[in-house]
Amino acid sequence: MTFQFRCPNSCLLEGEPEQAGQTINCPMCNVLFRIPEPVGAPAAQDAQPTQPAQPTQPTEQAASQPVPEAEPRLLHIPCPNGHELETPEEMLGQEVMCPHCNTQFQLRESDSVEYKRKRDIERERRERKVGNAWFNWAIVCAVLVIIGLIFLIISASGG
Repeated sequence: MTFQFRCPNSCLLEGEPEQAGQTINCPMCNVLFRIPEPVGAPAAQDAQPTQPAQPTQPTEQAASQPVPEAEPRLLHIPCPNGHELETPEEMLGQEVMCPHCNTQFQLRESDSVEYKRKRDIERERRERKVGNAWFNWAIVCAVLVIIGLIFLIISASGG
């Protein structure tokens, strides 16, 4: 009976319980990982098509393959003249020269496209939150005015 599991890159795979603990390369993304032990009942079917896991024999070639390291985070920082440079995070704070216009400038995270996008998203979220608070306050005021008008109409017609 087969069971489903995911590789470290979240590709949905299927394997036999006997394969648990074996080291394989994911047939979809080629990442090297160990097949987990089956847990409880089989997982629910996802919309993603499944592919059977192809176990590899532990060979010197598989052992010598480097484990993929996480890629360094790249920032896109424009020079003063607008040329966008792709910069690794570890270069922040350094003085650099733009290869397009030879302008020298300092790499700052606050100048990056990603930082500005994150800042804009945060500002929009705050504005939406404040807007919703004002909208809710306006609804409460309108309800109180309507209740007051109804109370005045009832007291005027009853007295």
